[in-house]
Amino acid sequence: MKLLPLSVALVLALAACNKPADTANAPADAAPVATVATVVAPAADDAVAQAPADAGSIDTYDLTMDNVHAMMKAQVALAAAEKADPTLDSAMNISEETDAQYVARLESTPKVRAAIEAAGMSVHDYAYTAQSLVATMMAVGAVEAGQLKDIPEGVNPRNVEFIKAHRAELEKMMQGG
Repeated sequence: MKLLPLSVALVLALAACNKPADTANAPADAAPVATVATVVAPAADDAVAQAPADAGSIDTYDLTMDNVHAMMKAQVALAAAEKADPTLDSAMNISEETDAQYVARLESTPKVRAAIEAAGMSVHDYAYTAQSLVATMMAVGAVEAGQLKDIPEGVNPRNVEFIKAHRAELEKMMQGG
């Protein structure tokens, strides 16, 4: 099965955040939406928050707009790298690995690592930002759409507040603006 590129996953997550609840048509026993687990690399740019190489998991990783901007810049660089070398697609997609395994896989692919670092971000912060952003947006969207009663355990509450506080800017970024 081919996984969605991160940029598509982000757009879908953002769309979920804006989808109004339609509880009239939802079955009472509907299964909750699963969260996505991903990893982000430490930032190399002074303007982007640094995280230690062994920085916990996405459960405790705090999103910042600097890291989100750098991640979006990295997405452009990664898309260009994939266009030049289509075999990179599988190296970039989010999988069912642990946070550390995902970071290690990205790190071990020189073209992917170079594209991310060229955007001013470490592979660790890239992976953690991407995973945290998608997981939090999906969780917030699922709660707002009535698919979940509460934010699932493991989703950083500070990132929930971050998504809510920066929703307009994130929407604009996801729409290419």
